[in-house]
Amino acid sequence: MVLRVEFLGTKVRAILRGGYVFDIYYNVSTGRYSFTLLKGSKRVMGWDNAPHHIDVPTFPHHLHDVDGHVRPSDLTGDPLTDIDRVLRKIRRVISRGAAAGI
Repeated sequence: MVLRVEFLGTKVRAILRGGYVFDIYYNVSTGRYSFTLLKGSKRVMGWDNAPHHIDVPTFPHHLHDVDGHVRPSDLTGDPLTDIDRVLRKIRRVISRGAAAGI
C-alpha cells in the first residue's frame, strides 16, 4: 500500500498506490492533529481537531467525509489509538476506489 514516506517538517506524508497521499500531523505540545487522505491534490477525507466546527457533537474532533460534509468523529486526540481507526477507514476508501476504477 505504501510506496514511500516523506518527512515534511511537522508532517509525515505517505505516498500510496493508486495516486493517493496520506498526510499525518500531530503537535504534542498543543494536542492538535490532522489526518488527511488526498487523491492528487484533492482531499478525499480528513480528520482534525481544529476548533472551527462548534456545531459538531464531538467538537473539536470532526471528520470531513468523502462527500465533503463535516461529520462527528470517533477520534479522541490520542494518536496511538486514532491511527488504527484512521488506517482502517482509509483502506476501505482506497479499496472501494480501486474496485470502482477510481
